[in-house]
Order: sequence, then C-alpha cells, then structure tokens
Amino acid sequence: MVSAQQLYELWADESAIDEALGRSLDPRGTEWLYTAFAALGPKPGDLVLDAGARDAKHAIRLVQELGVRAIALDPVPVHGELARAAVAEAGLADEIEVVEAAIESIPLADASVDWIWCRDVLVHVDAERGLAELARVLRPGGALLAYVTLATERLEPRERAELAEAIAIRTFDADVLEAAGDDAGLTLRSVDRLGSEWRERMIEDGTWNPGPDLLHIARLLRGELAGPAAEAAWGGLVWGIYQLLGKTCPTVYVWSRASST
Repeated sequence: MVSAQQLYELWADESAIDEALGRSLDPRGTEWLYTAFAALGPKPGDLVLDAGARDAKHAIRLVQELGVRAIALDPVPVHGELARAAVAEAGLADEIEVVEAAIESIPLADASVDWIWCRDVLVHVDAERGLAELARVLRPGGALLAYVTLATERLEPRERAELAEAIAIRTFDADVLEAAGDDAGLTLRSVDRLGSEWRERMIEDGTWNPGPDLLHIARLLRGELAGPAAEAAWGGLVWGIYQLLGKTCPTVYVWSRASST
C-alpha cells in the first residue's frame, strides 16, 4: 500500500502518466460489429434473423449493405410498430418481415434462417431457452453473432442486484451464457471481450458525453424521484458508466451450428 507521502510525491509529478493517458488506445467502435458480421460470409438473398430487433434499424442496415433478406423479431408491440414504420420508410417491405414474438418462442420452422444477429438482448432472456430456440431455427452451417453486456468481478453484489432489478436482467454471467450455448448444441467460434472500447470510441468521436449522464445519476440519487420509471432511468444511465469502469464487459460471441453430415 502506498504511503501518504509517496502518494503526494506521485501526484506532484504526473507528466508521464498524463502523457500516456492522453494517447488513444485505438478502441473499436460500434461500426466494428457490422464488419464482424459481414466477415461471417452472408450472401445476397440469404435470410438473417434479427433477434430482438427493436425498431429494425440493424435489420435495415444489414439488408441495405449486404443484400440479404431479414426477419425483424421483437416481442414488444411498440417496437413492432416502430419497425414496420421504419421498414416502410426504407422501402424494404418486401425484404424485411416484422414478427412480434419472443426469442424463447420463435414462430419459425427448424433450420429456416441462414444467419442470426442478436444485439443487446440475451441479458433480458432465459439463456437456455433463448439459445435453444436460436439454435433450432439456425440452418446447419449457419452462424449466430450475439453482442451482450456481462457482469465482471468489479461489479459489487448490491450494484448487480439493483441493476438487474431496474432493467430486467436475467442472464448476466459469461459462464452461464456459454454453458447455455453448449447445451443448445452450438459451437463457440470466437469471443471478443470489448470491455470499455465502444464507450471510449464514443467519447473520442464526440458521440457520447458521460458528463450529463453522471449529473442525472446524481440528481436521481439525491432527488425525490422514485418508482419503476426512475429506476429504469438510473439503470440506463449507469449502463455506459459501468462499462467504462470495467464493472460490466460488452462481449461479442459467434456461435455456429454444425453442418449436416
């Protein structure tokens, strides 16, 4: 443990550490996820399931850039409305079908999709049921790319419990998720633990400023707002902060389903 004298001596000469901290570590940004998906090899005309599509913005981009067809799946009715409107505005009604259903119960035939894109969803579902369904609808030889934020050992138990309660987290551990993939018969091809990279890139690019989020968190903590709306707001605000602090780790998994022999 550093002594108080050593501490203030260190603080008196911070030029070296300041110089090091001022250099970018070239973090990957959100665009990298599309590059990673394209690298899997989807071809024009292939069918992509966007599992947990929200407003279908990812499905729309994949169709526009890769020439694939897509199913935008989401269980929330308001998301279905937003997705249909966005698909119609993009002129892609023939290429993208919007389906209102949960990942745990997908109304598609076995081996009916070529690829699966699943972003920011698996934390909210039962991992065993969700991945079993995704594996069922994935064709042999196809692949599933999933972006999911998971807890690290830096996340204290009380923080974890509060966050899970506030924003409906059901699956928060890498070992649980990976075991569920194994049980579903999926082969784990790669794991990229992005950590704070996306958030660093957002700050460096000026697309996200954590200052207002921290101010709003402080106001929530000492203000009179309470109830589910306030808790959900707090959970959304600390989400990015916890990624920066290493309390959670955004992770990209690629699973494949073995080809038939």
